[in-house]
Amino acid sequence: MNPLVRGLFERFIESEELQSVSESDAFELFAASLGLPDGLIAQAPLTDFSLDPGAPGVDVAVMEVNGQLVRDEEDLDGVASASGRLEVALQFMQIKRSPSIDSPQILNSGDIVKKFLNGDRFPSYPNLDQLSSTLSLLYSKYASKLFGSPTVELRFISTAPASSVADPQVEDRRRTVEREIALLGHVGQTVVEVWGSDDIHGAWQRKHNANRVDITLSKQLNLPEMPGVDQAILGIASLSELFKMLVDADGNLDERVFYDNVRGFQGTGNRVNDRIMQTVSGEQSDLLPVLNNGVTVVAQKYSPLPGDAISLTGYQIVNGCQTSHCLYLASKSFEDDRSSRTFVPLRVVVTEDDDVKSQIILATNSQTQVDENQLVALTNFQKKLESYYQLDQNNVGLYYERRPGQYHDLSIPKTRIVTIQDQLRCLAATVLKTPHIAARYPNRLFEEVKGEAFVDGHQLSPYVASALAAYRLENAFRTGLEPAYKAARYHVLMVYAFQALGRPFSDLNSKAAESDAKKLIARLNQADQPSLFRQAGELIVRAAGGSVPSRDRLKGPRFTGEIIAELTKN
Repeated sequence: MNPLVRGLFERFIESEELQSVSESDAFELFAASLGLPDGLIAQAPLTDFSLDPGAPGVDVAVMEVNGQLVRDEEDLDGVASASGRLEVALQFMQIKRSPSIDSPQILNSGDIVKKFLNGDRFPSYPNLDQLSSTLSLLYSKYASKLFGSPTVELRFISTAPASSVADPQVEDRRRTVEREIALLGHVGQTVVEVWGSDDIHGAWQRKHNANRVDITLSKQLNLPEMPGVDQAILGIASLSELFKMLVDADGNLDERVFYDNVRGFQGTGNRVNDRIMQTVSGEQSDLLPVLNNGVTVVAQKYSPLPGDAISLTGYQIVNGCQTSHCLYLASKSFEDDRSSRTFVPLRVVVTEDDDVKSQIILATNSQTQVDENQLVALTNFQKKLESYYQLDQNNVGLYYERRPGQYHDLSIPKTRIVTIQDQLRCLAATVLKTPHIAARYPNRLFEEVKGEAFVDGHQLSPYVASALAAYRLENAFRTGLEPAYKAARYHVLMVYAFQALGRPFSDLNSKAAESDAKKLIARLNQADQPSLFRQAGELIVRAAGGSVPSRDRLKGPRFTGEIIAELTKN
């Protein structure tokens, strides 16, 4: 393996705490972490992206619908029922550690992907089969909602040198697969890539380098001094300058710059976004600066450059995600230099004060419809919970990520970072005794547990204890716990907590919850955690009648009741 790639790989193993995983499995996760969008990776434990062991031709298969990770038919129904239009992307990877490329394997991967896209089933590989079934449901039930045919990306990844990637036979077979997939007729844009060690290194740099940009403002006004603000600028920028902030080296929108935006792109199927696209694409594009509220950028550092140029480091788009996406999509149809002749208002605030940043996010989103769960990160409870994690009175070594990306520049293992969504899921399973809710479509989670989580007056230690339980469970899967229990991970957490306490968890606003959390943490610090979690898994299997239940059964409250009955019958 290329020494540089080896170094990056070893750093990845350390950051993801994968020392107990085989090198081949760890390398698959390493490649997946570089090839998949950060927004998708954040929606599930990284180990979930590994496909069925031994699946032919494909090691990773992912379906993305409107920016959401979709793994089964219920996930798809959840996204589709809340959306007027569906944008679908399918990504596949075949990953080899080999320093050479066996070009026939590229053709083999292409054949498997074509079978998948044509609706073939894979009964010997349940995860791949389930995803194939979900794609068939998409076409049969939601074809009228599709905003274009699903895009397809296939990457064949190895540690080969650039000369091997450029080999004429490798390139010929790459083109053959790309052409044959595109000719299926029911898929959209198709991209087939062969990656070698240079591509792996390039992907690592794009993922891990801090965002920095130099842009020119056509007009600008420096605002007076304000508390907590290092610099504030009002101006207008051409779309071509704006896109320097938004578009990565591959010409795609860099979703990382929208991490601090309170909501993701809502698609083009709503009135406001359709109007933005019509404006910028039509005869009124010159009026965009007065017809659009523009984009608000918060940056950590700022430097003036000659003329009207400025340099920004560590910037985020905190308002204007919808505008940015619509302008980018509309620009794809421009046939002239319209991007350099069309302007948009831009507000730049330079500050390292988190409270000021939160105030800006709240203020700039006050005139748009924002769901309550999208602003939960700004509440006082969240700030108290973040501080409690930082105190680490129970010595658990976890870090609460109230604001996405806040630990990006620190050498903290990703497995030890607890996002708001992670917290909701493990709390719902471990403490609230609702693992079926934790297992459902993630964007509905907050609404499902509203009033039961993140409430002033709650003890904070149960939140940390539940997160530690989820962390220990993921480590158990890497150190001997059977993967078959993964589908029931949230039910395993509920049973584990019940077995640790001998009863259900106390109400979160009671003093007894503090004692329960200490007992749970003490059990989680015992040796041989895989064995303890296996006991929980075995009880679930007994309650299910002798085997791990289906995903559909796990997502229903009835089975949760059956488990609780099994727990309390003695």
